[in-house]
Amino acid sequence: MNSTHLNLSIFPPELIQLILTHLPIKDLMRTERVSKMLQAFCLAEIKRRIRCESDEWGVSIHLTQTMAKATAFDPKEKTVTYSIPMDPIHINTMFDHRRQIHCSLMRRVAMEPNYLMRDGFTLTVEKGMTEGKTVQLNIKGALCEVDAAITRLKSSAIQQIHDKKSPLSLAPTPLTYALQVTQMRLPLSTIAV
Repeated sequence: MNSTHLNLSIFPPELIQLILTHLPIKDLMRTERVSKMLQAFCLAEIKRRIRCESDEWGVSIHLTQTMAKATAFDPKEKTVTYSIPMDPIHINTMFDHRRQIHCSLMRRVAMEPNYLMRDGFTLTVEKGMTEGKTVQLNIKGALCEVDAAITRLKSSAIQQIHDKKSPLSLAPTPLTYALQVTQMRLPLSTIAV
C-alpha cells in the first residue's frame, strides 16, 4: 500500500462521524470527494446539519418575508430543497402590462435574529394573462432556484371587494394577481458560503 494514502478502515465509524461534526460545510464538501467511504459519512453529516438549521434561510417577495423549511437533500445533485410556507401575495396594477416583482434570498446573520439579503432575482408577470389563468414559473438566481405560480384573479370577485371598501369610487377596478412561491432549491455551494 502506498504510504501517502490513508487507510480509513482502521478508524471506527464513530470517530469519523465525531471528527466530521466539527468541520464546516465547505470542508465537508471537499472531504466527500476524497473517497467513497468518506463520501457517505460527509453527505450524512450535511443532511443532519441542514435539518437542524432549517430557519437559516428565507425569501423576501414583494415586501413580504417568509422563512424556508428544508424538506429534502439530493446527494447526487448536491442541492437542498426548501418549502416556502406562505399565503398568496396579492399584487394590484392598473394596467395590463409586463411587471417585474423583485425578490431576494435571505440568510440569517450568525447567532442574531436579523437576515441579510444574499441574492436578488425577479419574478415576471407577463402582459395579457387571462382571468383565472395560473402560470407556473421556475426562476434561477445566481444563488438559488425558485418555483412559483402566478394567477390572475377574476375581476368580479375583486369588484365586490372594491365596492364594499368605497362604493362611490370612480377609479377602475385594478387588475389583481396572486403570487404563490412554493419551493426553492439551494446548491451546497450557496449553503457553504
